[in-house]
Amino acid sequence: MAWRPNCQLIAGELDNTCPGRVTGWLEFVGLDARVKLELRGDFHRDIRGAVLRLKNPDPTEDIAGARQYLKEFALRQTGEVGDITAGLPPQDYVAYPYVEWYSDSNGRVAMDFDHENVEVVGTPIPWQTTEPVDAEKQDALLVGYVQNLMTAINREADERHGEERP
Repeated sequence: MAWRPNCQLIAGELDNTCPGRVTGWLEFVGLDARVKLELRGDFHRDIRGAVLRLKNPDPTEDIAGARQYLKEFALRQTGEVGDITAGLPPQDYVAYPYVEWYSDSNGRVAMDFDHENVEVVGTPIPWQTTEPVDAEKQDALLVGYVQNLMTAINREADERHGEERP
């Protein structure tokens, strides 16, 4: 399962001003503390080197449901950046704001936004001076995620049937 906590998001800020690293925080309905992000990788070229502020003007009011959905969501997210873009030119990925990472704790996390709910802070590195995100690496991250998911599903099925895998 990929995490898609769009409805629970209140606000957040992701910082890629240090090359090769994305840090920041996210605030969610149903969690008593902010989620901290410490990820390896970079934003797409449209916003690489800048800060991305996120907001959700209409988060869910279902606090109990949000708590249930996010109960296994780690408050410290480490891992690899997937695709993070504001959907601005050059559009190397999609034409809308999209935030994705591969968490060491929770697997794939993905959220998309309307343009009016993101703000690019600072001046991105001029896109002409940098390379696009490596599509092969992104594909490998997704394949790794799917393989881990299939392994977990198979292990769970084996446990239900009394078998054990190494």
